[in-house]
Amino acid sequence: MSQFRILAAAAASFALTALTAPAYAALGGAPTYPVTASSTSAGAAGQNNAAVARFAASGNAASANYTVSQTTLPSGTVVSEYISAGNTVFALSWEGPTMPPLKTLLATYFPTYVQALTDAHATQGGGYGPAVVHQSALVVETGGHMGAFVGRAYLPQALPQGVSADDIK
Repeated sequence: MSQFRILAAAAASFALTALTAPAYAALGGAPTYPVTASSTSAGAAGQNNAAVARFAASGNAASANYTVSQTTLPSGTVVSEYISAGNTVFALSWEGPTMPPLKTLLATYFPTYVQALTDAHATQGGGYGPAVVHQSALVVETGGHMGAFVGRAYLPQALPQGVSADDIK
């Protein structure tokens, strides 16, 4: 893939994310939306919620100290914020018909993400398919196809005790 195509793809990504106006949770920062009664606490007992059941099934419910808050964007995409006891978003996941605004969601980690993708495309050639970045400070995995996008992003060093990457769904 030519350097021009890589730069054009990066520019298009920046332009698309810049055009999305609403602000959402920023990875490594405070949640944008307050944790409400509809949020799911990983340690909550007696809630009939699939997320709580998932945590309990993984054996981490007792030791996990975080909350999952879900927000449905106007596009229909659902963004889940994984919020630590210290009120910091340590992970995000999304699923829906459109990609969420990664520039907003990744916040200060977005330039690192873009640079890692640019480097990967330069060494591997191409730029199609899932976008995966695995670094010691940042993990971002995106995939899907038009109309059905999924992904997750998390800070490995910020995962609460008892929480593994497999818990970020």
